[in-house]
Amino acid sequence: MLAEKIENELVEQNGENKKVDFYHLKYDRVFKKVVDVNPEVLEKVLTDILEEEVKIISFVPTELPIKNVKSKVNTLDILVKTKDNQILNIELNTNFDKVTKERNLVYYTTLYSQKKLRGEYIEDIDEKLEVLHIDINFNESKKEEEKKVFYVQNEKGIKYSESFKIITVNIAKYKHMWYDKNIKGDKTHIYLVMLDANKEELRKLAKVDKLVKGVDEEVEKLNSDEVFIKEISREEEMKIREQMRVKMAKKEGIEEGKTNKANAIAKNMLESGEREEKILKYTGLSKEELEKLK
Repeated sequence: MLAEKIENELVEQNGENKKVDFYHLKYDRVFKKVVDVNPEVLEKVLTDILEEEVKIISFVPTELPIKNVKSKVNTLDILVKTKDNQILNIELNTNFDKVTKERNLVYYTTLYSQKKLRGEYIEDIDEKLEVLHIDINFNESKKEEEKKVFYVQNEKGIKYSESFKIITVNIAKYKHMWYDKNIKGDKTHIYLVMLDANKEELRKLAKVDKLVKGVDEEVEKLNSDEVFIKEISREEEMKIREQMRVKMAKKEGIEEGKTNKANAIAKNMLESGEREEKILKYTGLSKEELEKLK
């Protein structure tokens, strides 16, 4: 039943589930491919976010069970180590609801423990290693702050640990700031704006910056690669189906809860001798449903 509803919903969808004409950088696979070709792209993005120069010395394996990584929807895992002994975990989120935040937090804490606990004993913990988790989000309102930093701390603001930090980045805000200023030759935040640029926007940004030009060429090449497009299309469909499955299950759960509540109220009213018209009015049940309760 649920599977049939999902199929019908997918057929009716004509928004985000429409066939994509051009896969740009906010798609996980595209960004990862571009970064593989030129790590400097990621360095520039991170430098912009952290407001200090970032030099990547290596890409780090996540060392997490495959099922944990694959179970996360619409996220990109890039784990790097910098020259300043920082582990940076970068996540691209096209969904940033409560469920995504909770899932990411579980992932972050697991990753943190694996990177900090080097041996079996507490004295083996690497005190100098800093683990930063960077959430790059594409669906927050431009009215929200462009960047927020979260720590583990008490109500007085005293940090439990200096080396665990989550930074959320609101790309919509950076785009708004960029196009609102509209200053010719000003390249401030161009690499963050680039992440959410469509085909036409990316082409215009490429005229302003040499690195963006290289990104534009690589993205164009990926979109001309039939094998790559076939793979990413299948991935996107799977993600959409997972989103629809969760959405439908949640909706069915809410509807079932409402029905159970209405039934309980109706039963109490019947036992109290209330008139049928009044029960139907206050519960929203149909006559047939009320008859079944009788």
